[in-house]
Amino acid sequence: MLEKGMRALVTGGSGGIGAALVKMLGSHGVETVALSNNQEKLDALKGIDNVKTVFMDVTDAAALKEAFSGQHIDILVNAAGVLGVTGALYSVPTSSAQRIIDVNVIGVHNALSAVVPGMVERNRGHIVNIGSLAGPYPSAGQPMYSASKAAIHNMSANLRMELFGTDVRVTEVRPGRVRTGMHAEMFDGDHAKSDAMLYDPYECLWPQDIADAIQYVLSTPPHVCVAQIEVVPTHQVVGGTKMFQRLPAA
Repeated sequence: MLEKGMRALVTGGSGGIGAALVKMLGSHGVETVALSNNQEKLDALKGIDNVKTVFMDVTDAAALKEAFSGQHIDILVNAAGVLGVTGALYSVPTSSAQRIIDVNVIGVHNALSAVVPGMVERNRGHIVNIGSLAGPYPSAGQPMYSASKAAIHNMSANLRMELFGTDVRVTEVRPGRVRTGMHAEMFDGDHAKSDAMLYDPYECLWPQDIADAIQYVLSTPPHVCVAQIEVVPTHQVVGGTKMFQRLPAA
């Protein structure tokens, strides 16, 4: 349950979903560390009650362990993530694919390695991994991002199995399209283009919508674990099949 005086670490805590979570946790009296490699966005969080900012990249395993191993952390939210460039699986540049895996998968592993042993020792804690609707379903144009979020889905399930017998809870949150600005990566950082193509014509979620859902997840009593939750816009669905018409209809 969310209680004043608890301690939280939010990776990717300076923007989008991460920043919304940091503000939500701080408003509940949770001493929250917002970790990010974007100093400008971290600076925007300074002065918020119960929030401390830390400049660090989740790919730096040694720095994470040095900073957080042995620290009393009740809530870990893995919100750091990158989307990468658009393309087919066989055409995505290796550098983009590697960055996605390094941040979205290895970065989560690094944070878990630094924090979870302490949770197990204290027999208390809640881990929230931000997955994606693109995890269990194909994502046209973003195959490596989809693959990385499929990994988060399986890592979360594995973690729950490994923590069986402890009071440490694990939740995977799979958002649909959220207006975070992250989609500008698909257009070389052009936010105006991503707004016009992916946000403005649609009723997308906002980061606060995901923060509200996670507030519920964290507020459940200790014997309740929301293991998986999908939060999507009302007018976003996944499903259906395609058939290629090789010959014209008779």
